[in-house]
Amino acid sequence: MSDDAKRASYDETGTFEKSVEEELLDAFGGGVFRDKLKEEEARKESLAEALVKTEKEKGSHSAGFDAWLRARGPDGNKTLGVEDMIDRFGVNKGSYEEVTLPKVRAYQANVTGPNAIEMGSEAIPASLEWGEVLVNVRVTPINPADIDAKNLVARSKFPFVAGSDGLATVVKVGEGVKNLNEGDWVIPYAADMGTWRSLAVWKEKHLIKLPQDIVSMEYAAMMREMCVAYRLLEDFGNLKPGDAVVLNAATSTVGQCVVQLCAMLKLRAVAVVRDRKDFDKTSDWLKSLGASEVLKDEGSITHELSQRNLFAKPRLALDAVGGASAVRLAESLQPGCPLIVYGNMSGRAATFPWSAWTESALIVRGFSLRQWMTDNKKKVPKMMETLGKLARADKIVIQYTDYELSSEFEEALDHAREDDRCTKVLLRVNDIGTTYDSAADARAAAA
Repeated sequence: MSDDAKRASYDETGTFEKSVEEELLDAFGGGVFRDKLKEEEARKESLAEALVKTEKEKGSHSAGFDAWLRARGPDGNKTLGVEDMIDRFGVNKGSYEEVTLPKVRAYQANVTGPNAIEMGSEAIPASLEWGEVLVNVRVTPINPADIDAKNLVARSKFPFVAGSDGLATVVKVGEGVKNLNEGDWVIPYAADMGTWRSLAVWKEKHLIKLPQDIVSMEYAAMMREMCVAYRLLEDFGNLKPGDAVVLNAATSTVGQCVVQLCAMLKLRAVAVVRDRKDFDKTSDWLKSLGASEVLKDEGSITHELSQRNLFAKPRLALDAVGGASAVRLAESLQPGCPLIVYGNMSGRAATFPWSAWTESALIVRGFSLRQWMTDNKKKVPKMMETLGKLARADKIVIQYTDYELSSEFEEALDHAREDDRCTKVLLRVNDIGTTYDSAADARAAAA
């Protein structure tokens, strides 16, 4: 029997009768699967024709060129511009005039081992290469990932300069720099650029320019974390006024921003924090920022919320801790609602019970701000402008304590490692380093 005969038959009256398979294909997904079946059959035919054609053209120049293009992948037909060529192959140093830099030994915090970060100094490069700028880091935060031993081991070979965020001002620009000028404010775009230093030479393409009146230097140094909070509420959960959002690490910079944004958006923020000696004080502080409830990160969040008459379960969970804390957040969610992972302070991955996937239809997704910015470059300026306006109007308030990079680094590091702190530790650069005379150094070494 032919395939068509297998799929359909006639009844006793001669009326065409669809097979069960045909009815399924017509009904399921609005018929899209039936369309896909037709496409698949057409593709098989076209493939057979292509094989015959390829056999005839085997050995021809055009067939070989087509095969080479296909081997290059989806970007095989992309036209490469000047900037693409520069990114891939660089620029010959002899083809442009290098910008000479002053002889300065800049302060920098070097990671020499999993638990070893030492303040030192190192000479900046003698000149700027194509597309590079010299920047003066003005304010840089100490983030949990910057001092986590597991994260430092995974980063790269030792030693390297610590720090991932911060605000810098442009001091000099090299040849090929198009959009930056001396005095501009910039923040890192690429990851792990090493911001705990007074001076740095970075590529323009790895930086984002900020308007100087957008926000204070301290808040500009924490712009990445404000953006993370903004995107977590904007992009996930399909939230509406009155919905509940549950988050752990609520005293972190991202957590503080999420709580305050929730209050402005009429969302109920359920802030989850580790048990601590001053829990009541921390709870009062988070509620002053806008949290509806503040819970200890222990036991059952679901039970705690039912005891407090939070009738509707949260529609969005935000996890920056991982491990058992993430599981507790997931258990408190309405079925089919997402848990978004944007950090892992515990260093442990969450293991969810089988019932979370089947009975609760749990959805777990990760979030990377840098990936979002790569995919949505045109939306970045507006997002930062909005956050800047909120910060200037004191609608977003972040507690921070600042220390001088070169002279107070050890004190700042000790403060950042305290478990129960509710303040962001910032490193401020007042002293950029020391000038030196290479000839005099050489004579001293010889003597």
